[in-house]
Amino acid sequence: MLHTVERIGSFAGLASFLGLAVFALLLFAHGRDIRRLRDWAGSAPEREAERMEQTQNIAAQRAEELRELEESRTAEHEAVEQREVRRQRREEGLPEQTRGERIRERFSGFGETLSRPALLVVLFLVFVLVAGGVAYAVLNNGGSEEVKGGGHSNKNGKQAASTKKVKPDEIEVAVLNGTEATGLAATWGDKLEGKGFEVGAITNTTSTFENSVVMFENGAAPEAKMVAKQLQIHKVQPMTAEVSGVSNGAKVSVVVGEDNVPAES
Repeated sequence: MLHTVERIGSFAGLASFLGLAVFALLLFAHGRDIRRLRDWAGSAPEREAERMEQTQNIAAQRAEELRELEESRTAEHEAVEQREVRRQRREEGLPEQTRGERIRERFSGFGETLSRPALLVVLFLVFVLVAGGVAYAVLNNGGSEEVKGGGHSNKNGKQAASTKKVKPDEIEVAVLNGTEATGLAATWGDKLEGKGFEVGAITNTTSTFENSVVMFENGAAPEAKMVAKQLQIHKVQPMTAEVSGVSNGAKVSVVVGEDNVPAES
C-alpha cells in the first residue's frame, strides 16, 4: 500500500511540474501579446503615416522613372526621325541641317554652358570687375574734368589778371558825342589822353544819350571798366550796333551823354 502511494505521489509531482511549466509558457505568451497590443495601440497613427509616406515616395519614384523612360523613348524616336531626315537630305544633295536647326543647336549648347554653376560664378565676377572699372573711370574722369575746370578757371583768372595789368596806352578808346553840344567828344578825348589812353575815333552818334556810358566789344569788359573808373562813369555795357558802326574798330567806346554837358553849353 505504501509502495502504491509513493508511485502515485511521484506521478502527481511530475504532472504538477509539467502543468506549472505549461502555465508559465502560457503566461509569458499572454504577456507578450498584451505588450504588442499596447505598442500597436500607442503607435498606430505614426505607423500609418509612415506607411503612407513610404507609399507616396515609392509612387513618386515610380512616376519619375516612368517620366524618364517616356522622355528617353521620345528622344530616341526624335533622334531616329532626325537621322532619317538627314539621310534624305544627303540623298537629295542638301546639307544635313537647315540654317534654323544649326542656329538652334548652337544656342542650345550655349544655354547648357551658361547653366553651369562655375561659369555663372566666373561671369558674375567679370561683370563686377567691369562695373567697378566703369565706375572708377567715370569718377576719375569727373575728377579730371573738375581739375581741368579749375585749370580753366585759373587760366581765366590769369587772363583777367593779365588784362588788369594792361597799360592805358595799350587800350584804344573811341570817344563819341551823344548830345547836341559841340566839341564834347574832343574835350573827353583830351581827358583820356591825359590819363594815358590811346584815343581812337572822335565823332558823334546818330541818337542822343541821356547818361554817359562806356561800351565794350566781347572780351574787352575789363578794359572798359578801367576806362569808366578813370572817367568816373558808372554805366558800363556791351557795345551796340550803332556805336560799333562809328567806333572805327575800337574795342572800347566812351559815349558822352547829357549828364556831362557843361552848363555853359
